[in-house]
Amino acid sequence: MTITIKHNHEDGTLVYGTRKGDGVYEIIRLWENGGFKFFPSIRMLGLRNSRDQVADRYAISAAAKALRAAGYEVEVEIDDTFRDRAQVLADKADRLEDRRDALERKADRHAGAAAAAHDRAEQLSERFAGGQPILVGHHSERGARADQKRMHQAMSKSVRENDAAQSAAERANAVGSQMRRSATPAVTRRRIETAEAELRQIQKGLDGYERRHLDYGGNPRYIEDHAPAQGDYRERLLARKAQLDNQLEYDRAQLAAAIEAGEYVMWHKGNVHVGDMVTYWMRGRRRTVVKVNKVTVAVESGYSWPDKVKFTDILAVDCPHGEDGPAITTTNRPKKKGQARPKVEVPKMNMDELAAKIEAALPEVPRDSEAFFSPPAVVARILDAAGLEPGMVVLEPSAGAGAIAKAAAAAGCEVHCIKRYPQLSKDLLDVPGIVGLTTGDFLQAAPSHFPDRFDRVLMNPPFSRGQDIAHVVHALQFVKPGGRLVAVMGAGITFSQVKAAQDFRQLVEDWEGEIIPLPKDAFAAAGLSVLTVAVVIPC
Repeated sequence: MTITIKHNHEDGTLVYGTRKGDGVYEIIRLWENGGFKFFPSIRMLGLRNSRDQVADRYAISAAAKALRAAGYEVEVEIDDTFRDRAQVLADKADRLEDRRDALERKADRHAGAAAAAHDRAEQLSERFAGGQPILVGHHSERGARADQKRMHQAMSKSVRENDAAQSAAERANAVGSQMRRSATPAVTRRRIETAEAELRQIQKGLDGYERRHLDYGGNPRYIEDHAPAQGDYRERLLARKAQLDNQLEYDRAQLAAAIEAGEYVMWHKGNVHVGDMVTYWMRGRRRTVVKVNKVTVAVESGYSWPDKVKFTDILAVDCPHGEDGPAITTTNRPKKKGQARPKVEVPKMNMDELAAKIEAALPEVPRDSEAFFSPPAVVARILDAAGLEPGMVVLEPSAGAGAIAKAAAAAGCEVHCIKRYPQLSKDLLDVPGIVGLTTGDFLQAAPSHFPDRFDRVLMNPPFSRGQDIAHVVHALQFVKPGGRLVAVMGAGITFSQVKAAQDFRQLVEDWEGEIIPLPKDAFAAAGLSVLTVAVVIPC
């Protein structure tokens, strides 16, 4: 098995002839063995940032040596022929464009998954939309907890996918920003100066030099003699020198074009004078020049010492030394070229409303509470039968989550509530129109607990073991003459032969009331399959 480590400026340093699990990556990933990385996009091993760079012969040699020691046959191929600077930048722009497109697709993909998960959580939350609690010990508990778990999972996934979508969109919008800044005249000038300094160091290495170490008196303490570079090191220096020469040719042409177009001024010792006002990068500061140096100017700082500002950091100069007398202002803020690509945006999920619904699904009450919430369709039938008018005083003696009470308040009535489990709806008194809330068992309440009797009593009491009959009969005491009671009850009151049911049917008949059948699936949304009726009793 032959492993080939190849380097060229177009592809960088890559490893050929490997496959997953062959042990190569475990060896050359170590820092001392070259520090190679795995690139998922091309599914190959290689060195980071090696494209259009002189080969890192040290890392390549270390990897080859370690692989040979492990029994692999290794070949090394290095081609340090540089590419033209214009071609390098064009290829980089194409790669960045592909990266932006990939990130944009990724953002859309995650946004779609976030929306789907959000919709699923919203759908599951509808079971608890009316405030339906989990009845511990009831046959519905298992399904309710399963729905609750699925709802939490769907919301968690929606949050994760939404975060991933927003992150991908931000990364897509950031693609190319460094390259755009790198192309500005100010950065180009700094890159030219850095390249020129590196060329001087390279030339010293090629020619050889001596380094004199002086003592405190300025006398030579010892002299280091550096011979001209030889072998691979010399080849690397020559390759880098040729690459820098090409880069400098391109950058100098770009900078000259910007200067000719009036987009940039080369500030230097010849056109900045003592007394000029310079504006520089640090928060747009403007300071007076007190001294001009070779690379920097000294400006007033407001303290006993001046601040130093590099010529490359100057943004504008107000110069009173113009030939015609008036101040001359020039700037290094280049004009914007072209129009940027549209910003990548993905819809952001609003989790607050959904989180509130999920939080409402958390209360738990005992099974015998029979706290089934009143679905919107049932509430509408109750209000229709009640004939509410604005200003009426209404009692809801089995408030639960407060669906009936809130609807009555919305109709302009003054509503008082009695509820056994306060955790089912903690915001009832925050609802306009709900003016009173009593906590406790309604069967223990008495009309004397309230200032007056009520125009309407609207209720959805527990059904089992005749509880609905007991609650309705007790509630009749709270209705003022001429008022009306409307209650949701189990359909068993219409046919049961137990004495309590028979007596109740006779009561409804004597009070000229009526029993109205409700749809078979009236409470399906609450997880309850039971036949129900609406009982209307005028008083």
